[in-house]
Amino acid sequence: MFGEQRRGWHHVGLSILATIVIPVSGACGARTDLEVEEPCSATGIEVCDGIDNDCNGAVDDGIAPVQCGALGCLTTVACEGGVIARCVPREPTDERCNFIDDDCDGEVDEGFGLGPLAEAITLRTTEFETGDCTSCRWAFGTSIVPTNEGYLALWELGLSGGDERPNLYGRRLDANGNPLAPIELLRQDFFLTLEPVLALDPRPERGLPLDARYRVGSDDVPGLLFVDTSGETETVAPTPATGPSNVERTVWTGSRFVSAWEKDYRLRVAVLDANGALERELEVEPLERPAAITLGVYRDRVGILVSRYVEEPETRDQWLIVLDGLGNMQQPARRIDVEYASWQRLVGTEEGWLHIRPNGFGEPSTRQPLSAAGDPLDRATTFEDGRHVSDSGGQDIFLPRPDQGETLAVWQSPVGGDMNVEFLDGRGRTKRRWSGPIPLTAGMEEDYLADPHVALAADRVFVIWHGGAPNNEPNRVMVRAFGCVP
Repeated sequence: MFGEQRRGWHHVGLSILATIVIPVSGACGARTDLEVEEPCSATGIEVCDGIDNDCNGAVDDGIAPVQCGALGCLTTVACEGGVIARCVPREPTDERCNFIDDDCDGEVDEGFGLGPLAEAITLRTTEFETGDCTSCRWAFGTSIVPTNEGYLALWELGLSGGDERPNLYGRRLDANGNPLAPIELLRQDFFLTLEPVLALDPRPERGLPLDARYRVGSDDVPGLLFVDTSGETETVAPTPATGPSNVERTVWTGSRFVSAWEKDYRLRVAVLDANGALERELEVEPLERPAAITLGVYRDRVGILVSRYVEEPETRDQWLIVLDGLGNMQQPARRIDVEYASWQRLVGTEEGWLHIRPNGFGEPSTRQPLSAAGDPLDRATTFEDGRHVSDSGGQDIFLPRPDQGETLAVWQSPVGGDMNVEFLDGRGRTKRRWSGPIPLTAGMEEDYLADPHVALAADRVFVIWHGGAPNNEPNRVMVRAFGCVP
C-alpha cells in the first residue's frame, strides 16, 4: 500500500533526482534554458554541508547532534543550514519552578512541591444525538497537543456500534487549559483508535504525532495523525505496525520513527522518515511466534522488547533488540533474564531501561532497572507505595525526559482509585508526586482515569483523560494543570 494515494491519505515517496540547467540553441539563433533531470550521484555518507550526499532525497538528514555540558547544563546543537554551530554548555542559574534543572545539580525543581494549579475542567459531554448507538456516546483516545494559542484537546467517538461517520473531535484551549471555542469536528476520517506516540525532541516538522487506526473502505489501516502548532491535523498512512492497543508500536527518536509488529508469526521492524513514509524494513532475527511486543525510546536509542511463546516447556521468553536513533542496529535480538507480564512497559533511562511489570489484578506492580543491553542492574521490586499499574495498558502513561534525567508518569491505582501525577528517577523511585481523587460524574461512586495523555509547558503539565458515565450517558473528557506548589 506504500506509494498509493487513497481517500486523502498522504504518501511520501523518494524522488532521488538532481536538476541541472543546460543552455541549448533555439530557432532563429535564440537560446533557451531547458531543465534536464539527471540521477543523483552519491558522494558518500551524509555530512552536514547542505548537500544530499547519500542521494536519499533529503539534505543533511540523520546527522547526529553535538552535545556538551552535563546534567541540567547539557546542551545539544543540531545541523542547521549545512552548519553545526559551536556547542556551548548552559550556565547554571538559581533553581525555579519550570521542570528544568536550572542549577545543574541533577535535581529538578528541588524545594518545590507538585500539585494541581486549578480544578479539573470538563471539555466534553456530547457532540451530537446518537440515537440507539450507546457506544457512540463515549469519547476515547483523549490527547492534548501544544499549539501557538495554547493547546488542542482531541478525542474520537466509539462509533463501532452504529453508523460509521467522521468521529475525530477537538476543542481549542488557552494557555491555562480553558476552552477558547466550542467542540469542533476536526476531520472527515473514521477513526478506530487514537493513542500517544512516545516522541522525543525535536518533534517532526509536521507536528506532534499520534498513533491511529483508520477505516479506509473495508480495511482497518494503521497510520499517523500529525497535529501542527496551529492546531491543524493531517493524516499520514499507512504505517506498517499493527498489534494490540495500549502498547507502544511506534516511537519517534527525534529524527526517525521506528515501528515493530508481528506478521505471519514473525517479528518485523521498520524505520520511517519524519513524514511517516517507509524508509526501510530491517533484517532482524525472526523470533518466531512473538506473543507481545513493546517499544521504549531514550535520547539516542530504541529498545524493542519481544516476548516469545515457547511450547516445550510452555513458557514465554524475553528478547531485546536495540537500535540507534537513526534506526540502525546496535544490538541484535538477545535473550534477557526479565519476567514477562501482559502490557509490560519498557521506559528509557540514563542507565538503560526501566522494565515495569503490571502483574495480575490486585498484585503490586514491579520495576526493574536494566542496562542498555538488557542486563538486570538490580532485582525486580515493588514500588514504595505498593501500587498496581493497570494491566490493560489504558490507564497510565510514562514519558521519558532525557534532558532532565527523569520520567513523567500518570496513573490510577487501584482502578477507580486516586489519580497520581509524578516524576520518577531512573530506578523508578518517586522524586515529586501528587495524588488525589478524580472528580466524580453525577450518579457514580467512582470514576476512571482512562487514556491519559500529557503536554508539558514552561511551568506546568497538562493531563487529559476521559472517565466513565452511568446508564450509557455520554462520558466526560477532562483536563487539569499541575505544577509547582509550596
